[in-house]
This record gives sequence, structure tokens and C-alpha cells, in this order.
Amino acid sequence: MILLTASVFAYALDTSPLPIALGLTAFSLVIPRQQGVLNFSVLFDLAKPVGETVGSGGGIKSEIILIHESDVDWTLFPERGTGVDLSTITADIAMKTGKFMHRFYMTQGTIKPSEKKLKGSNQDCGGYEITLEGFYPGIEKAVQNWKAQFGISFKGLIIVQNCALAQRYLIGERCNLAHIEDIDTTWGEEVDKEKGSKFTFKCKQSMPMALYEGAIAFDPLSESW
Repeated sequence: MILLTASVFAYALDTSPLPIALGLTAFSLVIPRQQGVLNFSVLFDLAKPVGETVGSGGGIKSEIILIHESDVDWTLFPERGTGVDLSTITADIAMKTGKFMHRFYMTQGTIKPSEKKLKGSNQDCGGYEITLEGFYPGIEKAVQNWKAQFGISFKGLIIVQNCALAQRYLIGERCNLAHIEDIDTTWGEEVDKEKGSKFTFKCKQSMPMALYEGAIAFDPLSESW
């Protein structure tokens, strides 16, 4: 890629591509990769993952974790890994004093995260669209109150937990936050029909979902669980 880019510049400037290639190589080593900035990552093999059922769905814990935008100390927000690992966040998401992450229950088997690549308007733009669906049972006072306060205004981060492997996936970035795209509430006409609300969260971000290895900051005084 560097040689190809250097050749293009050299042709346009009517000069040798060697100095340009050396300069681009030095630039790629000195300047760290940033979101939305052209980089010169080296392609690597992607082998078959270890495990017999690694491609199976399900296995998601029956809750998601919501982090409100105003509760995060963004000055200390951790960056993704660098170099060959751009998928992992190992440091904690720092919360403001007295602020916490919050559990949001969803019925087992209804939580459905999805991720697709966004086609940009040209070859130098694009990203990923993350969608998260899940069902909250019942139409009780608590959920109606939650919807009244945050159904329209919520913006922030979401953590999805894999129950079996204890892996956590982070949806949202510093400047690209998740929001509630839709809430569809139904009253089941029979006892075997669902009564409650289907929540759909959505986020358009520059990178795929991150693996979050930091701590979860729950309110120690909360009596909800």
C-alpha cells in the first residue's frame, strides 16, 4: 500500500518514489492510528476460532448495562488497544463521582445484538452500525417511568455480556453514542402472547464493537438486584 501510494505521488510530482515511500513508512511508525485517519496497518491471517460451537448464537446474560452520557468522565475515557489489537479496551470506564453504570433487564433469549459495515459516500469514509434489540416484560409503573424519562433522551454507552464466557462487548464511542431508535409496546391478547416493550438501541460508530475488559461500576447501595 505504501509503495502504491508513493508511486502515485511520484508520478504526479515527476520524481523518484523511493524518498516518498521512506517518508510514508516513517510517518506510519511515528503517528499512532486514530479513528477516522488513514493508516497503514499490515494485513494478517484470520484463522478458524477455537471451540466447537463458537459460531452459535445465544448465551447472552439476561441484562444489558447502560451508561448515561452525562455520568461518564470523558477526560479519562480509555482508548482501544494500539498496534495489532484495536478491538480491546482494558482500562476502566471512569465514572463521575457518585455516578454508576445501570443494569437493564431483558427477557432471556430476546437480546439480539447485530453489527454491519456502513457503506460510506466514498472510499475514504464509512463505519459500523450496531443495533441491539431486547424485550422488557410487563407494562408496570417502573418501566413506564423509565420510558417517560429516558425513552427519547437517552444517549450513552451499552455493555452486552456473554453469560458463558464472561466476555463483555461495548457499544458506543466517545463521540458516537448509542441511542434508543424505537420502543414498541404490546399487550398480549392471550396468556401465551407477550406483554411488554421491545427496545431497539442503535449506534453508528467508526469501529466495530469493542471487547471491554475493565470494571463494572454498579451502585453498591442499589436494591434492585
